[in-house]
Amino acid sequence: MAQWRQIHPVKAAQCVAEAINAPARTVEKWFSGEAKPSLDYVGPILNRYGLAFVVGAMANPVPWLDDLAREERKLKLLAERRAIDEMLAEDFRRASR
Repeated sequence: MAQWRQIHPVKAAQCVAEAINAPARTVEKWFSGEAKPSLDYVGPILNRYGLAFVVGAMANPVPWLDDLAREERKLKLLAERRAIDEMLAEDFRRASR
């Protein structure tokens, strides 16, 4: 839940429910500890938040799954770095005119 609260600092349960197309009350129960996500929601959670998010919620993930999650995080960070580099290059070009 802490990861979701970081991603959605305001109305976290409502935002998660909308993001994975789940009933708000169901997600509210996850946040309150009354229930845990069922297998029906594993796919939508993985699709929306990624493997690294799911593995981050595990107490002791198996090593190969942890490796996959780290690789996913690395690829995401590299893509973000490329986008930042492109923005900086564009700013430099505009300033050089």
